[in-house]
Amino acid sequence: MSVTIQPVELMTSAELIGVLDQANRLAGAAGRPDLVERLARTRATVGGRQMHVVVAGARGQGASGLVHVLDLSPPDRLPGARFADAPGNPGSNQLRLPEPGSADVVLFVSEADHEYHPAELEALAWIRAQGTPVVGVLTKIDLHPQWNDVQRANRRRLQAVNLDSPLIPLLPVSSGLAEGGRQRGDESLTIASGVPQLLDFLRDRVGTRVDPGLRDWVLGEVRAVVDQLSSTFSGELDTLGSSGGSPRDRQQRAVADLDRAQQLSANWQLALGDGATELMSQVDFDLRDRLREVMEGAEEQIDKANPARDWKRFDEAVHGKVTDSVHANFELATEHSRRLASQVAAKLAGNSNGSGVALPNLRFEDPDDALGRVKPMEKPEGGGMFARLINSLRGSYGGVLMVGVLTSLAGLSLISVWSVAAGVLLGAFTFWEDQKNGKERGKAEAKMAVSKLMDSVNFRVGDELRTQLRAMHRTLRDHFTEINDQRLRAASDAVRAAMDAPQQDNGQHDARLSEVQNYLTELRQLRIQATAQR
Repeated sequence: MSVTIQPVELMTSAELIGVLDQANRLAGAAGRPDLVERLARTRATVGGRQMHVVVAGARGQGASGLVHVLDLSPPDRLPGARFADAPGNPGSNQLRLPEPGSADVVLFVSEADHEYHPAELEALAWIRAQGTPVVGVLTKIDLHPQWNDVQRANRRRLQAVNLDSPLIPLLPVSSGLAEGGRQRGDESLTIASGVPQLLDFLRDRVGTRVDPGLRDWVLGEVRAVVDQLSSTFSGELDTLGSSGGSPRDRQQRAVADLDRAQQLSANWQLALGDGATELMSQVDFDLRDRLREVMEGAEEQIDKANPARDWKRFDEAVHGKVTDSVHANFELATEHSRRLASQVAAKLAGNSNGSGVALPNLRFEDPDDALGRVKPMEKPEGGGMFARLINSLRGSYGGVLMVGVLTSLAGLSLISVWSVAAGVLLGAFTFWEDQKNGKERGKAEAKMAVSKLMDSVNFRVGDELRTQLRAMHRTLRDHFTEINDQRLRAASDAVRAAMDAPQQDNGQHDARLSEVQNYLTELRQLRIQATAQR
């Protein structure tokens, strides 16, 4: 089965911004400054995306000067951009081109004193064939007043070699004017340089690759705004009489919808409070349970063989299992947090799947910093061979004296075969007993070291986990509070419109009715577009 809709993997930043601008225009028409502000924040996030811009072209055409002024431009213009010269041999006059796949956008510079020559056209064709967006930049326009003629001539040359579909933008820029404006604080010089216009063009008009997570979040924001605008315009359409019923009936429905919105407002807050408390308890128990399993496994290993001889390997193995368990716990926290967000959205939407309510982008930070503060386990002492020999000598000496005294009563000398044999036996027994006790003591100390490690991990990681869970709770609260306020405002506006509708004359009524129907048609098309891109 063929699919004609462009897949989400190919949707570019420019297309996302176009969708946001369309939704923003409709939000303005609906008189919803809150939604306009929300879309503006979303647009700023897209504008601040990471973008690697490579400046290419022949040596001496102003590439390095352009990179310099772009690097010094205000960061709010294009906050996520990185600018760099294309690689090339020093002193070479050959065209410098980026490595394939190394750039999100290529700025191809050419001085405004000449038209594109064949080598430059071949370079542009090569860049276009790589699938990288390219923007033509005419440099040093302050030195060449005829740059307009060169720009038109370059356009004709691009058309002649079939490089103008899709269009390659040709933007005039002066790095000298931009640098002068920056040093003197002269905004007029900066604007005349064309650099701010170039940055705005890169931000809004050039379609670059977008991270799938960012794209999905932006489209989710668009769908949420469209759903609210549809609700607002549908309510107004109903009050204008398109759905039938008397004005009084429409007023009663609007008031009932407002009452329901207020009830849902209380429901989601209860669901969030209870869910957050339960989530913290579940995640904390899961962390403790995972660490307990690691500790039990380590103790079983200690019982089988004392790890003191290869303590470093044992310590690294236990730390590895702890790290895996902690990461699994944080993944569980992320999964359960998203599930809680879906449950709260369902309560706010008043349905089973939460349709019509956008979900926030929840993600827990890696706990590596907290794990890095956990110290390695202390190696058990366990005694040494020298200490065992001293203890054995002490036992042997005691055996010689004890048996020697007894044999001396029988008329034998203190040092005899019997006393020496007893000393050897008692010394050997003491050595064996001390070795056995040393192993048991080493195992006990190893288990204690593991227990201390688990306490340290639970203290460090547990604190980090609780901090992130509290931050997640605040994120959900702020996110759904904003949506709830918007829904309550829309319901209140619907009540106000229902009260005001009978006061409109027929001409105003018919004009507004047609306008609202057109808005709803456009919103449905926008909703289909945003949904089809998922």
